[in-house]
Amino acid sequence: MQHAIALLEGFTDGDADWLFAAGQQRDVAQGATAIEAGQDIDELSIVVQGLLGVFADEVGTQLAAVGPGELLGEMTLVTGTPPTETVRALENSTLLAIPFARVEQRAEQEPTFAARLYRSLARLLGVRLRAANSRLRLQSPTEEVRHPPGWSRLSEPIERFKQAVFTANEEAGDNDDEVPEATRERISEEFHGFCVLLNEVMTDDIDNERVREEIATRLQHELLPYILLADTAERFSSKPRGYAGDFLTLEMIYRNEPGGQNAVGRLIDHCFLDLSAARAVRHRRGLLAAEIAAAIASRPGDTAQITSLACGPAREVFDAFSQLEDPTVLHANLLDIDLQALAFVADKAASEGLVRQMSFVSENLIRLALGRSESDIRDQDLVYSIGLIDYLGDDLVVRLMDLVHGMLRPGGRIILGNIHPRNHTRGLMDHVLDWKLVHRTEADMDRLFAASAFGRPSTNIRFEDEGINLFAECIR
Repeated sequence: MQHAIALLEGFTDGDADWLFAAGQQRDVAQGATAIEAGQDIDELSIVVQGLLGVFADEVGTQLAAVGPGELLGEMTLVTGTPPTETVRALENSTLLAIPFARVEQRAEQEPTFAARLYRSLARLLGVRLRAANSRLRLQSPTEEVRHPPGWSRLSEPIERFKQAVFTANEEAGDNDDEVPEATRERISEEFHGFCVLLNEVMTDDIDNERVREEIATRLQHELLPYILLADTAERFSSKPRGYAGDFLTLEMIYRNEPGGQNAVGRLIDHCFLDLSAARAVRHRRGLLAAEIAAAIASRPGDTAQITSLACGPAREVFDAFSQLEDPTVLHANLLDIDLQALAFVADKAASEGLVRQMSFVSENLIRLALGRSESDIRDQDLVYSIGLIDYLGDDLVVRLMDLVHGMLRPGGRIILGNIHPRNHTRGLMDHVLDWKLVHRTEADMDRLFAASAFGRPSTNIRFEDEGINLFAECIR
């Protein structure tokens, strides 16, 4: 998602509008090939919905997954050479395809557009090159990678953790393949302490990006073998739907049931599920359910109308319904770009007899925010998003706020969740899991609301119990 968003953030509003107007929708059925290695292509594509795999042509090994918001064909646009990998749809997918000829024509006619376009593409390709270099360094670590500056503070706690895991595995062998509860809690606390230290080292001690990259390479080399043993942690790292916070990942965090290949895998999964960021995800579910209940209470004798943007598994909505004697007092619009997320929620709604109280809307919120598509959702009492804007830059957040302003009735509320900079697991997320989010403070949210159609700072800001996720409210 971040790749295409990074491209759009380099554009003016007019550039982004033109990009969407110039594109044509292209549907790719599951199993069909979108791009064939070695064959010329003439389109730059944005994945609107679905999931595609990038495969090495020679052996058919999947190299990456490309999800909503990602780009295809940008390397050919820049270099003029055919693609070197094959891209196939892992599920039914929709692309927005913009002909190279139209892009190049506009670039010739408007040199400032060309400068913005190629600067954004260069930044995107640079990020990918750094990631590729890191993978190569992991395969053949140099002395510099083994002992980068600043590594000394981290190496000892990592070795303690690895030794503790080894000991726990031995204990599991004497305990029916189960790690004793006391050992699990002790190792989880030690792992949490390591994450706090890692965040301190990477944030406060090192201001050189190259050194941070070398430490990240070393961290991945040390920790990925353990992460791959754990179900939830492995999903954080592999991002099978193109980004870490997909609906199934959130569902696994909500369930909080450590899984893995063996006792060690379950122990590692317990550590990740017990991180403060994971606990914050579980806490925020209750906070939003309470806000939905407040929206219902504000409309006595009527049906409260709410909308969840990028709804994911929508557990907070089901929590709210579970507290109601009469479900007809609430109607929920659930928007997501991921069709599988919507199918997951619709199945649960059917099983609980709530289908009539929910609307399931497949929608690209970036297109909505940019005005390239329209929503007929109006007169809402509450519109919220739990984690969407963690992935968006300021300009897109303001445009999203403007969109929501038009969805609300007078007196209706918007609530936007965002991760706060005091997230102690940021170092682990950024440098081990490659799960980079935009962190914002209370002042940041006030500034964004004031710049939007709401025209004033937040009317209220709350935190979930862990104190990591803030939820900023503004009333229309």
